[in-house]
Amino acid sequence: MKLKKIINIKKIMKLKTGLRIASGNDEIKIGGIDNSIVKDPFTGNPYIPGSSLKGVLRSSLEIAKGKTKVCDCGDCFICKMFGSANNDKKSITRIIVRDAFLTEKSRQILNEVLPFGVEIKNENSIDRVKGTSAGKRTFDRVPAGAEFEVNIVLKIFEKDDEEEFLKALELAFKLVEFNYVGGCGSRGYGQVEFKDEQIEYFDVEEEVKKVLR
Repeated sequence: MKLKKIINIKKIMKLKTGLRIASGNDEIKIGGIDNSIVKDPFTGNPYIPGSSLKGVLRSSLEIAKGKTKVCDCGDCFICKMFGSANNDKKSITRIIVRDAFLTEKSRQILNEVLPFGVEIKNENSIDRVKGTSAGKRTFDRVPAGAEFEVNIVLKIFEKDDEEEFLKALELAFKLVEFNYVGGCGSRGYGQVEFKDEQIEYFDVEEEVKKVLR
């Protein structure tokens, strides 16, 4: 398949409610957080892994299409766009989702008022039988109002319908706004909105002609 064009899409993702993506660290220190969020090891600031954002974009489209699990047919539009895990029916992935980092403005504001840009939230577990508190859990999360730079690369190959892919991606963003990013979404976490879109086009065919004669 011949690569024709690369479309670089940038958006700002603003948190309307607090967001948390767990780091998977099982070690709990005395007086520490029960389950901390993902943070950049160099800066200590929170970020959103591209895999998390790609996953929620994909699952939002799959749910809208009535699919109950991740599709791996390798032939449908969603597999062509996001890729297939089926080794026998692998398709070329059209989309690359970069890790999303805090905007410089949000980083400066959060670091002035919160340690490493996160807030600490205490929640009570409820005994479903007695209706009483079963213990307290401590979470950290990125507070509402923080903004992240989202960057997605869309590769267009010959015979691809460019407009179809762009429309599907825009629909996925809209569906995510009605859903949530990260964990604890049923408890109100992770509501987001996307804004300030910028699109850059790179004509691969034309550039190849200039270099590869």
